[in-house]
Amino acid sequence: MKHPYFNQYKFKYLEWNDSDIIHEATLAWQSQLEFIKDEQAFLKGLLAENTLKLLAESCFEMANHLATDLSKLSEQLPEILERIQSHRNDIIVLIDEKDEFQKERAFQDAHLLLEMRIGTYLEKYHTLKEEIFTTMQDVFKKSKNRQLLKS
Repeated sequence: MKHPYFNQYKFKYLEWNDSDIIHEATLAWQSQLEFIKDEQAFLKGLLAENTLKLLAESCFEMANHLATDLSKLSEQLPEILERIQSHRNDIIVLIDEKDEFQKERAFQDAHLLLEMRIGTYLEKYHTLKEEIFTTMQDVFKKSKNRQLLKS
């Protein structure tokens, strides 16, 4: 059985032979993931700096879960970035003007698998980021309400 992810793609034959398009795609992936790396550092700091508020609002368990998930995703990022760089280097298979169908096909398969991996990673990351912001928003609202009640 084919993975449903394959049905989403309708590649044109020319795209696979255009190394510039593939190179630009990998550069975009790399740029996006480098930005996410900075975002993850911000989110870790946000959770760390607001630990006391999270404890006060009885959200420590949720915050611990979020921090653990964020840490796991952060640990995966260097390996994915390394694979993107390696993939960019392997584009030579498409531009060397040698007729090596098996190598080109292997490169295409690797490209598709890498794209799927990045898509899955981004989906998990965006879901986690939304959970973190929602949790922090709730904590800040509750904290603000408590401060207003004390005044």
